[in-house]
This record gives sequence, structure tokens and C-alpha cells, in this order.
Amino acid sequence: MAAPVNKLMQKTSVQIVLAVLLFLSLTVLADRYLRSAKIDLTDEGLYTLSEGTEGVLSNLDEPVSLTYYFSRSLATPYPQLLSYGKRVEDMLRAFVAENPGKVHLSVVDPEPFSEAEDEAVAAGLKGVPLMDRSTLYMGLVASNTLDGEGAIPFFTEEREKFLEYDLVKLVTSLDTEPRPRLSLLTQLPLQFGPGGPQAMMQGRSQPYVIYEQLQEFFTVEDMAPDFTEIPAETEVLMLVHPPALSDDQLFAIDQYVLKGGRALIFLDPHSEALDPRGTAPSASTLGPLLAAWGVEMPEGKVVGDGAQAQRVQMGGYGPESVKDYIFWLNVSGDFLNGDDIVTGALDNINVASAGVLEPLEGATTKLTPLMTTSSVAMLYDADRAVGMPDPDALLRDLEPTGKSYILATRISGTAKTAYPDRVANAGTPTADPAAAEGELNIVLASDSDLFDDRFWVQLQELLGQRIVVPIAGNGSFVLNLADHISGSDALLALRGRGISKRPFEVVDRLRREAEAKYLTEEQRLQDDLANMEDRLAQLESAEADGTSVLSPEMEEEKERFRAQLLETRRALREVNRSLRAEIESLGNWLAVINIVLVPFLLIVFALVRVYVRRRRAASR
Repeated sequence: MAAPVNKLMQKTSVQIVLAVLLFLSLTVLADRYLRSAKIDLTDEGLYTLSEGTEGVLSNLDEPVSLTYYFSRSLATPYPQLLSYGKRVEDMLRAFVAENPGKVHLSVVDPEPFSEAEDEAVAAGLKGVPLMDRSTLYMGLVASNTLDGEGAIPFFTEEREKFLEYDLVKLVTSLDTEPRPRLSLLTQLPLQFGPGGPQAMMQGRSQPYVIYEQLQEFFTVEDMAPDFTEIPAETEVLMLVHPPALSDDQLFAIDQYVLKGGRALIFLDPHSEALDPRGTAPSASTLGPLLAAWGVEMPEGKVVGDGAQAQRVQMGGYGPESVKDYIFWLNVSGDFLNGDDIVTGALDNINVASAGVLEPLEGATTKLTPLMTTSSVAMLYDADRAVGMPDPDALLRDLEPTGKSYILATRISGTAKTAYPDRVANAGTPTADPAAAEGELNIVLASDSDLFDDRFWVQLQELLGQRIVVPIAGNGSFVLNLADHISGSDALLALRGRGISKRPFEVVDRLRREAEAKYLTEEQRLQDDLANMEDRLAQLESAEADGTSVLSPEMEEEKERFRAQLLETRRALREVNRSLRAEIESLGNWLAVINIVLVPFLLIVFALVRVYVRRRRAASR
């Protein structure tokens, strides 16, 4: 009976060896030929490209070269930074896999004092200085064959959620094709930032983030307040809290939209961005145009919403100073149209002192709401939003109407001119006759404060660059609206991805233990070093003053201290080197466990089960 068992064991051993060889062979073949194949099992599809990204990459006219400078070896002691750096590389490789003929990637580890580091610096990348005086780089340089160039100086963790968007923005910025023309009319200092031109010249202000984002994808033409006609070749007309307009100007807008022109309009019953310290509401209107389009925005009214009120610090300290301010709304969830291609991917939009939009009875147009209030809402006089409103008083006065009000809407369908007499008296038809009616393609919103940085982003400075950290989707809302209404869908699927951070609990624990072990020794050496330097300074001070003559014993002690000083410094360098080596060793072992050991153990486990079953069958 022993012979068959031995024979069976020999056969099983051969099967294990063959299985291991097969596994290794498949791994090599997959790495060589199947790198573009992927399965994304992350919660939010972190490694799956959006449709907009796929469209941009598939339609590249010119080859794009990407050079990713990542100090992988220096990032080893920092698991989260290392993980983010790897994620950037994975995303870039996904770009290459989408269009390998047009997208080319080089990954460089710029070691300290190397030519690669010099190249990174020359390309304008920013590095983070580390404790050992080395510099960690994690930036990207892009170029194409038409001399288009661009760079991301440093991939900050604050922008991780918007990694795909930033990469696509960089790639599209290389394109030398004319961008869509967007004509902008506004009273707000969008191109200068808070404080206007004077504050910008004094270095106290920068353009609003949304304005900068629009410039990255559109040719933005700022219209003068006294314009007489819509600029030629306008593909999108954007009105953001426009000034009071004459009938001639309103007629120009009327004819533009009736003849198929596309418009984004942001009105406001009270613009807090224009005059935060104003004593009266700052309102904007388009006169008779809204009625002609089948919509009304009640004058002098702002909406308060008890269910979507933002929690705001209203002076003072402690929990009592944080209150629900029902004029500042955080619109989210079901109150954003989930079926619309623009708002369906957004989490939230912040608005302030907004009005409401109501359809007119008998209108021939159709309103498709994009953003609404809850039913715990009512209208207030706009005067109550001026100055220093009392949040508690506003909340006490809230008597919900049970109605959900429209804050932003698409307007489509056939509309007639708001100036029929002008059209009738236009005279002999010309090459571009006046239009009596036409099909509308308009988005209308009842708030313009959503453009103001303070309502939707946190701004930080890092390595000389301004870091934009969105806390709401206002920028995506405006940019995607402009992109979609201009006829391009490139950016619509570029939603903010989920943060890919996951706590490396085991790795962090092991790293902390290694640091504790070495840092304790380092602290002891530092204390010894400080004591020896003090004692040596005392001896040298006494010698320099000539107040005492050093005895042979003191001279000997002095030399001994110098020798110990050098030895202690050497020991400190060794401690730092050992700490980094242990952490690198930990990373290597984790890689071995994940890549080789776990699959190997699974194979062995499966083969052992087969062996046990066969042995049981043979013993019967």
C-alpha cells in the first residue's frame, strides 16, 4: 500500500512544481502582453477612465509625450504619499493603454544630485525638501509634436480627488486648435478677484477659480458694459449678474438666442459677491426677456430653505455660535437633477441669497429643473439678506410653503421675441433679418454668488503654486454647463473621483515601531552629542581666553571628546540609514507577499486538497 501512496506523493509534487512554473509563466506573459487589460474592483472605479477622458484620448490629433518624475525611493517611508504616487502612475498608464499610438509615457526616479533631478528642475517642477536634505519630486511634464508644452509641478494629495480631471486638462491644454469662444458679460470682478483690478495690481487678489477654469477650455472674451452687439463667432454667451441693460442691448440678446445662440445666464436678487457690505440688495434682471422665455424670477425675493441651510459661524465661540443660515444653501442629493448629464454626477452646489424661477402659465417653452430647494422653504424680502442678518430670526419666521422652488433650469422649446414691434419694423430683409421666434437653448440660474471662491473652494499655497481644494461642485457645474452647451461632451464625465486613501494600518504600525526603535537611539545620541559639544566648547573657551592653561589630562579629554563627537555623528547617520533600510525592506517583503507568496499558497492549498481527496479515494 505504501508504494501507491509514494507514487501519488511524487505525482503531486510534480504537479505543484508545474503549477508554480505555469503561474510564473502566466505572470510574465500577462505583464508583457496584457498590461492594458484591467479589472477595477475599487468602490468608486478609481482606476476606470471616464467616458469624457476616453473621448479626449481617442481623438488626439498629435502624439503626446508624458514624463512622470516620481522620487519613488524617497517616498518609501511615507506610505500614503507612495500610494498616491503609484496611483498617478497607474492613471497615466491607463491613458497610454487607451491610445498607445498617440500617448507615450516615461517614468523617471530623479535621485538626488542626478541629471534627472536637474531635468525636473529645468522643467519647472517643484520638490518637497526632506529631513535629510534630499528633495522629493512628484510632477508631470507634457508636450506634443506642435511644441505644445505644459506641466503639473507637484501632485498634491489635496487634489487627489481631481486627478483624472487635472491630467485631462493638461493634455487638452497642449492642443493648438482654436478653443470655443465664450463671451462673458458681468459686473462681478471675476477676472480680478475680490477687490477688483486695484487689489489684483497690489498682489492682494487673484482671478476667481471658475474664471481661470473657463480660460483653460474656452477663449473668454470679456464684454464691455456698453456693448452694442454680441461678439462675432460667439459659441456661448454667459451673463453673470449683468449690469442694467438698455433696450438695444436686450434686443441683441433676444435675437442671439432666437437665432440658435446658446446662453448661460446667472441672475441674482442680491449679489453678496459684488458688494458684501452693501446696505441695499444688488439685483440683476433681463427686463422683458424672461417673460418671453416663459419664466419669471420674482423681484426683490430671496429663498430660505430650512432643510438645506448651511451651518455658518456667526461670530463668537462655542457650539452656540454655529447656526443654520437658511439663505446660504448646500444643494445636494435629490435636489440636483440626477437625470441631467451635467448635474447627475455632482454631489453638491453651494448658493447664497438666491432667487427662484417659476414657469409662466401658457408658456410655449419647457423648463427642465437642474437645481431646486426642498419643500421646507419660503420666499423672504431681499432686504433681509443685506448687512448682518439674524439667522435665528430668519429661522423663526420660516413658514414652509410645501413647495420646491427652482434655482436653476434648462429652457428649451419655441419662444417669441420680446420686441415684436422692433422685428415688425425691421424693414427690408437683409442677409441676417430679425427673428420673430426661434428654438431656445438656455440655462438660467437665480444665483451668481456660486462663482465666488469663498462659497465653494479652499485656497492654499504650496511650493509657490495656488492649490484649489473644492468643497462643493460649483466649478464643475459651471464648466460642464459651458462645455455641454457649446456642443462638446469632453469634460462631462470627469466627475470628482473618490479619494483613494486607505489607511495602511499594518504598515503604519510597523513603521511607527521601527521609528520608535531608531528614534529612541537617535535621541540618546543627540543628547550625548549636545553634552559633548557643550563640554568641548567650555574647554576651547577656556583655552582661548588664556585664563587657564589646559593640563595634559584636559588636552587628552578634549581630543577624546572630538573623537567621540565624530563617532556619534557617524552613529546618527547610521541610525537614519538603518531606519530607511528597514522601511524599504518592509515594502519589499510586502511586495513579495502580495505578488508571489499569496498566489503560491493558494495553489499549494488547492493541490493539497486534491492530494487528500485522491488519497482518500485510493484508500477505499
